[in-house]
Amino acid sequence: MRWKREASLAERVSAVNEVFRYLTQDHETEEYLTFFTLLEKMKNIPPLLDFYGEEFVQYLIELLPKIEDKYDRALLIETLVQCFYSCEAVDKSYCLELLDEYMLCVREYAANIDDIIQCLYGFFHAGISKSEAVVKLVENLDSKEYLLRILSRLEIDDSVNVSKDRSEWLAEAKELSSISWRSGIIAQFLLLVHPHVRKYAEVSQITFLYDSYAGVYADCWPRGLLPNRKETLIAANVLSIKEIRILERLDELINTQKKDLDSPEVRKLYDDFFEGKDPFEVIFSLQGKE
Repeated sequence: MRWKREASLAERVSAVNEVFRYLTQDHETEEYLTFFTLLEKMKNIPPLLDFYGEEFVQYLIELLPKIEDKYDRALLIETLVQCFYSCEAVDKSYCLELLDEYMLCVREYAANIDDIIQCLYGFFHAGISKSEAVVKLVENLDSKEYLLRILSRLEIDDSVNVSKDRSEWLAEAKELSSISWRSGIIAQFLLLVHPHVRKYAEVSQITFLYDSYAGVYADCWPRGLLPNRKETLIAANVLSIKEIRILERLDELINTQKKDLDSPEVRKLYDDFFEGKDPFEVIFSLQGKE
């Protein structure tokens, strides 16, 4: 009985992969378009990629050289890289070759930033070092703004080496990464301590990490942030020691003392944090350690 179940599973997998082959046998057809529409969804569903198995991976590898459209190539590579999470071993030389192919797509703006970041982390999982990927990004992208948008989300450390004329870009990317981190933290802070932000966040066109203050409150924020990241936040100038103490006080008031968010003690923390300054100046300015 066990053998029959395994054979049945193999037959199911083979049948699905045969459908994929049918859909992609002719370019510029509705069937071909159907495959890439499905691929956009499938790449983010690991159980499906795992189900399709090695046969699916091999077919994507065979299919890639036949794809001319840059957007389809980018999507296929992104899917292939996500499949690597289920592979026991991935050939490093092929990964580097695939990364080169993906860099051509990135240079042609054939993928959005979120997909690029997800794909790069997939490459890291498959054995490509962050330094190798960053060097290729720097070598391939001429637009400084575009490059910085990507690098700022990769948590670059000092081990990454690039040419001297581009080293300043890495420093700027680190600064942007810290600004992004800082603004996200303060956005959550505002969801709790500012009554207008708390009231209108769900309908505001300003994007917050949580849909409403309820999510922040339910997560007992900032308790999950401070104990493990405090020193890192200070070292990266994301938050000052004074700001850390204000967040610790917020945690004490709402998570330990169970103070209401409209209590004077909680509302006072807004004034303590911004000290009468322009909030946007404070949000988008990295801090010293004091």
